[in-house]
Amino acid sequence: MELQRGAAWFLRVRRLFHRHVRVCSSSSYRAVVFDMFGVLIPSPLPKATEWEDENGVPRGTIGQAIRAGGDNNNWRKYMRGELEAEEFVEAFSRDCSQVAGFQLHIGSFHSALTSDSMSRPVTAITDAVRRVRAEGFKTAVLSNNFLLPGGKSHLPVDTSLFDIVVESCRVGLCKPDLRIYQLCADRLRVSPHEVVFLDDLSFNVEAAVQLGMHGITVKDPGLAVKELERVLEIPSSGHSAGARADWQLPMKQLSQYLEQTTQLPLADHRINQSYLSDSTFLLSSEQHQFVLRKKPTTEALQKECRLLKALKGAKVPVPSVLAQDETFSNALGTPFYLTSYCPGRVFNDHAVPGEGPHGKRCVYEAMMKTLCQIHRVDLKTAGLENRRDPGDFMESQVTMWARQFKEHEIQSVPAMDRLIDWLLMHLPKRQRSTMIHGSFSLNKLVFDSETPDVRAVLDWSLSTVGDPLVDVASCCMSLSLPSTASRQP
Repeated sequence: MELQRGAAWFLRVRRLFHRHVRVCSSSSYRAVVFDMFGVLIPSPLPKATEWEDENGVPRGTIGQAIRAGGDNNNWRKYMRGELEAEEFVEAFSRDCSQVAGFQLHIGSFHSALTSDSMSRPVTAITDAVRRVRAEGFKTAVLSNNFLLPGGKSHLPVDTSLFDIVVESCRVGLCKPDLRIYQLCADRLRVSPHEVVFLDDLSFNVEAAVQLGMHGITVKDPGLAVKELERVLEIPSSGHSAGARADWQLPMKQLSQYLEQTTQLPLADHRINQSYLSDSTFLLSSEQHQFVLRKKPTTEALQKECRLLKALKGAKVPVPSVLAQDETFSNALGTPFYLTSYCPGRVFNDHAVPGEGPHGKRCVYEAMMKTLCQIHRVDLKTAGLENRRDPGDFMESQVTMWARQFKEHEIQSVPAMDRLIDWLLMHLPKRQRSTMIHGSFSLNKLVFDSETPDVRAVLDWSLSTVGDPLVDVASCCMSLSLPSTASRQP
């Protein structure tokens, strides 16, 4: 009962503060919505033509079968999740056979839609998504998508880059049905006229425009990115892959540094960089991937690296620290460290898109088990007992929230002043002190790409020693706030 009351107290307080803090933007647009096939990943149309040529099927057969029969044809039913994969393959094979004039089976084409070549991200668009997010816009995927055998959807995109993912097979609606665009806007908590929508099919873009969105038809990714920059009034990338000049790292020096510190033969290999945030970069070669994180001070770097190493030793799933440079005389001109890269799935939407009921349960059970792992860390053994004096934790939290509210207050709110005073006079009694994440939520976890196992817990910037109910409240808060609000800095 005490646990429930404590968690509820934290949840109510944090919700109140989020409700009264206002975020201002100079742009009339607040969100950018991306189609998946043909925008974020390759279009299936060239693959259809390739399959037709390889199998002696007249070109355009698949396209005609997709268009025939209107909204209730088998393709549309599959996109709306009304047909299972096996049912669709048989039904659509009959449709294509009727168009072609002879018997054929499209099972191999269905498999080709999920092949590696069809799952590779379009670099220019993916980098643009990162830049758009860095500028403060919400992002979403709105896709006519399908279910695979077993009930999972085909979702080969980095979901950590998006606030929400809306899939036709999950919501029972398909583009260009206006209702699915409205649903996407509603889940983003924006109006349609505040949305920029990108799709490679003109009729899908026309539907978005009809609803009030600004539409961009993607025929050439580089040109589409330039148009997006113009519409959002954000700085031009000056590069078809969206890499802004001030994001560039001195890769030659870094390659040599990586070879020296990791003992891997990297100096003679090309290493590509990808922008993740203002201070974080993904470095990739043909066989290896690392995450580079810059820190403003030596003390900040030492604190973060010491924490990650301690947690790793305590069997908490975190990235491994591979190397650190605490000086300002290095190639970057600032302290930085390298960690292992943890590929996998990140769920920004607490509805866990792409998973059925059993899969969702497994994801949340794994989330809670991981939280228990964090709270069970032996602070003394891990060398973290002096990370913070836990005695004043509650008071410092309320004081911090009050300061943040005052810094963003547009006009005087007497009710909030009274609430702050009341909270400071009625702080809940501390039950216990543990290691806490500080902003624990589903989108801070990297899950294995195939199983619900947690591979890494990210973003330890608010971690400290304090009341574990803070993490419990943070988990609950994400269920009642917009996904962007649930992200703590």
